Amino acid sequence: MNAGIAAAISGVFGLAVGSFLNVVIWRVPRKQSVVRPPSHCPSCDTPISPRDNVPLLSWLLLRGRCRYCGTHISGRYPLVELFTGAMFAVVGARFSSDGVVFAMLVLTASLIALSAIDLEHMLLPNRIIYPTVAIGLPLFVLGAALEHDWTALGRAAAGALIAFVVFYVIWFAAPRAMGYGDVRLAALLGFAAAYLGWPVLGLALFLPFVLGSVGGIAIAAPIVLFPMAIGGALGYATGVSVVSRLSGGATVADPTQARIIVALGAAILLGSVVYLALAAMRRVERGRHIPFGPYLAAGALLAILIHGPV
Repeated sequence: MNAGIAAAISGVFGLAVGSFLNVVIWRVPRKQSVVRPPSHCPSCDTPISPRDNVPLLSWLLLRGRCRYCGTHISGRYPLVELFTGAMFAVVGARFSSDGVVFAMLVLTASLIALSAIDLEHMLLPNRIIYPTVAIGLPLFVLGAALEHDWTALGRAAAGALIAFVVFYVIWFAAPRAMGYGDVRLAALLGFAAAYLGWPVLGLALFLPFVLGSVGGIAIAAPIVLFPMAIGGALGYATGVSVVSRLSGGATVADPTQARIIVALGAAILLGSVVYLALAAMRRVERGRHIPFGPYLAAGALLAILIHGPV
């Protein structure tokens, strides 16, 4: 299928999925069913009619308020719908000609819900991770069958084991650094990344720690975001030439990947210098605990998306 058509179809579908994810994000941490009762206003308990449940449009037409009691509806709802639609469009375009597209869309939806819950509740629920495995695994098998690439499944299983062991060792050595939910999620992401290849798995294991460092620095000292943005922009602009020079003038096989890696490195380097300077002047907040799940999800998904064609 044409990448543009796949992106459009996936994006529209993603808006509807995003509406369901809002239900998941609200109910799962509270141990409520995601099926019953139907969607209703949390303030007046009035069931939401179909006309008021159209992704994005209904929230805008109602001006972010319940039609019946006028209670403010959080802007998180349209943001989740919009972000899910955008991510589905990107993933749909990226895997438009690959049989694994459905598995990757399921994984993307799960990661969005898990990240939102972890940010709010510091929790990665098994009620999302296990169903994702149950739904995603047959879809990966389907993808392997369609592509006649059964070795990918063996590699994926090995990748899941490697990721699990790596994160289990980190959790065992420093249990306060991350929760066991991160270990479970790492195994799932290791499977998906290794399915595409060993280089993708390597990036999926590396990037979360890079993004976590960036996020930790930014939370401790938001002013550091400015020099990090400058470093990232410069790194992205010069990424190809930098990698070429470091490799002795060799041609860069994947320019996009080179730009992103150099951009991340430059952002961290410049941000770290500013952060250390502020720390020396005791102007930063240190020791604040942050959830790692969103960084784990973002790093793995970024590795999956920036890697060359499958």
